[in-house]
Amino acid sequence: MSETKFDLNISKDMNLLELSTKHVDGNLYFVKTEKNWVADNDSIYVHSLIGFFSELNLLDDNVTKELMNEWGISFRSTSKESDYNSDINN
Repeated sequence: MSETKFDLNISKDMNLLELSTKHVDGNLYFVKTEKNWVADNDSIYVHSLIGFFSELNLLDDNVTKELMNEWGISFRSTSKESDYNSDINN
């Protein structure tokens, strides 16, 4: 068995990202919500992660920034639009 797992499973109702290493493991679940409803079923996880981290950065919260630094995580949006649903025609 591999020591590292980064597997994405896509279904009609949910995206599941299975993560594991030699020391820790966990799952991230992504489902349709009012903020990611425009995403195709196979890209809910991308839309949700970009939106989540973009909004998290806007909080300007020192505790969150410190926690992200401790885990070596940073996020910088390269999108010109802050409204990720703006290009969608209803």
